[in-house]
Amino acid sequence: MNTETEYITLITELRDTLYRLARSILANDAEAEDVVQDTLERAWKLRTSIAESDYPRAYVCRIAHNMAIDRSRYRARQSSFSEQIASPSICDGRSTASISDMTKITLSLISRLPERQRLVIHMRDVEGYELGEIASILECDETSVRMNLSRARKSIREQLLKIINYGV
Repeated sequence: MNTETEYITLITELRDTLYRLARSILANDAEAEDVVQDTLERAWKLRTSIAESDYPRAYVCRIAHNMAIDRSRYRARQSSFSEQIASPSICDGRSTASISDMTKITLSLISRLPERQRLVIHMRDVEGYELGEIASILECDETSVRMNLSRARKSIREQLLKIINYGV
């Protein structure tokens, strides 16, 4: 099999994952699509290196991750002032919440996590990546990934319990 065929197969499998990864970092659909397109262009140029990699999926995801972070930093530098985003109230006082409400609440809590924890929990629990792949993407060791994942889950769990128990 040649590298072009391997590239096409890999990209076909990863396109949605790349979009979700970029979207989780940038919180903007259009910019996430731009990052995916830029990632595909860069991955095409590096297709031989990717094919030789032990973790080709992680290699391409690292490209997308780095491009999204770069775009996020560029956007932050371009704004002359930081905007405070008013977060909606996640508890409206009802005694029970539907699954849809709990999903919204959980996603809201995840979005408030520190960047590293947010990325780790997204890649592990949403995308289903192995710890080694996440470590490769984020350029850290597996212990750091486990620690961030544990802290993220603990934070979400504690905040959900507060909401469910009305802050008691």
